Amino acid sequence: MDVKELIQKEQEFAKYEYQLKIKADIEENALHKLGARKVGTVLHEDRYFIAKGKKVSETDELVRLRKEGGEDLLFTYKGPLASRKVRTRTVINKAIEEKEALDIKKNYDEIVSVNKKRSIFLLDSVVINIDKVENVGNFIEFEVINEDESLKIDFLMRKLGLDPLNATRFSYFELAIMTLTPLQRIFAKIHDKFGRFSFGISSAVLTTLGVIVGLNSATASLLAVIGGIIAVAISDSLSDSIGMYTAKKAERGISPAVAFKSALNVFLGKFIFTLSFLVPFGVFPISWAIYAGIFWGLILLTFVNLQIAFLHEENVAKSVVKNIFIAIAVIIVSYFAGRGVALFG
Repeated sequence: MDVKELIQKEQEFAKYEYQLKIKADIEENALHKLGARKVGTVLHEDRYFIAKGKKVSETDELVRLRKEGGEDLLFTYKGPLASRKVRTRTVINKAIEEKEALDIKKNYDEIVSVNKKRSIFLLDSVVINIDKVENVGNFIEFEVINEDESLKIDFLMRKLGLDPLNATRFSYFELAIMTLTPLQRIFAKIHDKFGRFSFGISSAVLTTLGVIVGLNSATASLLAVIGGIIAVAISDSLSDSIGMYTAKKAERGISPAVAFKSALNVFLGKFIFTLSFLVPFGVFPISWAIYAGIFWGLILLTFVNLQIAFLHEENVAKSVVKNIFIAIAVIIVSYFAGRGVALFG
């Protein structure tokens, strides 16, 4: 089932008004054993907005912009934002144009972003979602048409060994508001701006450090090093972006437009940040420029891995040190490879 079909299916499920979710790690096989049929898997990138100058506790309107499979969708909730069984939706899965999205961002304040990977299952009249929610946790969510059918949810929870006392009717928006620390929110906003370039930046740093250190130890030629940087910026950026496009196209449910955007982000990230290594060579003598380039590369790697570690709740120090160690290993190997070429060339 492709993304458009999944969106249509979600529209059909919009009538399922009674929801219950519980924080738990449930394997898909457990649902298959109960007879559930998997409808598909989709990624949701949600950004939540309220009217400017309002507080969450003061407003009765919540606007959500969702990016799903390359589609921009608009949801509007009317009524109190506190937890409740039924949420009245005035607009459901409405595709919007870029201008309308910009108007929302202009007239509303963004409160929080919530990204999740959702696997959708259907068992009789119950919709079951297995959600992996960034920074919030893993959940299983049950939806039925009305509260009268909630006994079906109780039955399934017992079958899955879940404690009903641990269930919550808070939305992911509310859970994110309660869960995210101020620092996580800062890194989430940074990731929204730069996260799509992470692959390109990491690749740019490791490849370029290897090239400048290796060429310098082999030739000590400023022209050779600059030429190497430019060659990486052009050829390697194109190569990586084409590879990303091919990989995305091979994934089920990924549209050509989404594959192209992913490839473009890789190209821009690698091209721009590879060229940034030229700056030290225009300012310092070559020996100092090499050290400045290494320092700049380590800063970029630290920046990328800091935001990733915070978002995925990984050990920050371990994540950063591991990638710095890889960069140092690349530098050392490249240096001795260049020395070997110089000795035997």
